[in-house]
Amino acid sequence: MKEEKDCKIVQDLLPNYIEGLANEATKDFFEEHLNKCNECKQIFENMQEDLKVNIIDKDKKAVKYFKKYRNKLRFLWIILLVILVIFVGNTARKMIILSNLANKSKAYTNSENYHYTSYIYLKNKIIIDETWNLGDKRKFVSTHISPEGTTKFLVYGNKTGTDEWGNELYDTNTYNVTENNKTVELNVNKAISGLSQSMTNVLIEDFYNLLLISLRASVTSTTYNGEECYYIQSLPYLLSTYVSKNTGLSISILTQEVENANGGIDRLPISEYTYEFNTVTEDDFIELDISEYNVK
Repeated sequence: MKEEKDCKIVQDLLPNYIEGLANEATKDFFEEHLNKCNECKQIFENMQEDLKVNIIDKDKKAVKYFKKYRNKLRFLWIILLVILVIFVGNTARKMIILSNLANKSKAYTNSENYHYTSYIYLKNKIIIDETWNLGDKRKFVSTHISPEGTTKFLVYGNKTGTDEWGNELYDTNTYNVTENNKTVELNVNKAISGLSQSMTNVLIEDFYNLLLISLRASVTSTTYNGEECYYIQSLPYLLSTYVSKNTGLSISILTQEVENANGGIDRLPISEYTYEFNTVTEDDFIELDISEYNVK
């Protein structure tokens, strides 16, 4: 009877013994009983085997889980790496394009013979500004067209030097023409904007500025009025601009692309620009007949 009672105690507490939770006195009791009782010993061995199987299964599950987690983490790193490579590659592409455009434009902005025209489209007015330059001579004509009529003023100048800000100064005669009046102002020393000052160009001052512009801008290849160009958006200084691939000069600035009623794309320019080089002659600087004007 005592042995049967001991067997029940041993069998109930075997899990604690197997897991090492029994004290020294209990361990001695268990070992002594297992040496004498084959039934309890068999149960003990079966429990040990089951425990090993459970441990192995748990380990396998753990290994499988960590492998799955590692694969997911590896896949995530690959995705992040691909995104980084694409981002860096796209930024580098824009830096190269913008730098090339800036370098190309310098050859034209430093020209001494050019005819430059800008068209500015406002809500109720169109402003056409033209500049002719030949060496030290410069002519500027601004025409304002509105429902009220057309006004024009013309400035003829010979270069005299530069001011403290680097603006080119000219000895000028300025002719103002309205519907009812013609006046002229003679021999006034003032600045006349030229191609390098009036055009809004992609200017790259240094690597840091080039990097900032490239990060903020989107650059896409397209055409504008039949000319191959880049459409550049969200620059720090411009909302959007079309820049000629051939010259690096702006063709249109602050242009918006909108979808029309037919599903196509309309371009709404606020400013457009045209350029001619090495076409200006002395004849372009022949002044108006001053006798027709009131001298201020």
